[in-house]
Amino acid sequence: MSQTASNHYVQQWKMTALHEYQSGGFALRNTTTAPEKITGEKMHFPIFGIVEAEEDVKRGDTAKPSNPNDTTVAVDTKKSRAFEEVYEDDLDQMTVNRKQAVSKRSAAALGRVHDKTIVRALRAATQEVGAFTDLMSVNTLVKGKQVLMANDVEVQDGNVFVAVDSVSWTMLIGDKRIANADYVGPDLPFVKGNLAKSWNGMHIFSLSDKTLREKDADTQATCLMWHRSSIGFGYVRELTGTVDWDNRKDCWTHNMRMRIGSKLLLPEGTVKLKAKYVPNDISLPTA
Repeated sequence: MSQTASNHYVQQWKMTALHEYQSGGFALRNTTTAPEKITGEKMHFPIFGIVEAEEDVKRGDTAKPSNPNDTTVAVDTKKSRAFEEVYEDDLDQMTVNRKQAVSKRSAAALGRVHDKTIVRALRAATQEVGAFTDLMSVNTLVKGKQVLMANDVEVQDGNVFVAVDSVSWTMLIGDKRIANADYVGPDLPFVKGNLAKSWNGMHIFSLSDKTLREKDADTQATCLMWHRSSIGFGYVRELTGTVDWDNRKDCWTHNMRMRIGSKLLLPEGTVKLKAKYVPNDISLPTA
């Protein structure tokens, strides 16, 4: 029969894990739209279509509704879990730093699940620019932005994000227009590491290759450009954790759980940027 861990041990582990998660969270934090309500294991996101104002209205004309496509979409959520066993024999020899590393590892694992969930939803978009035969460039960014503008997406409100792979980031940061730009967007976990730049109304940042290129071929990278309103993400249950003693194995079991969901709300607000993913082909100016 298992016994509950001592209150001190449980609280120490949970506080460390929660701190690591809340301070770092996941890379795409603050780039999505939250649900307007939650019922059971479903989240409900609002979808606001593009509206057009009537022009040249005459006296006595009947007003026409400009928002016939506004609706709400329900999204099923999925449970994520990070489970670890810490043996008593190992615990006696573990330093404080290693104990914190165990908590940080679980929090980071769940954070990666968040990012993958959002990326998979964004990749459902059908709009795309660029080519897998060409390395990423500023021209590709401009073409993507033009697609959003053609769809009447508000591209100058500070809510357009561009996630790129490591090769594409290297190409973009080699362009002085990008390299000399400051980051003025919302808080992202890696901003302090100087892996984000704001340029031409877009917040560009480097995302993990493993997360972003999950379904790409070896020499291809599908980067993503989107407006915050085009993608929904939220929690039915945020991070929870339990620690118990397993008497059969003489170990502590650490179990972190959460239930999340994501949905592409406005396909016209998302563009896939196709680029070549061949590090040996990177060519940057030397002066």
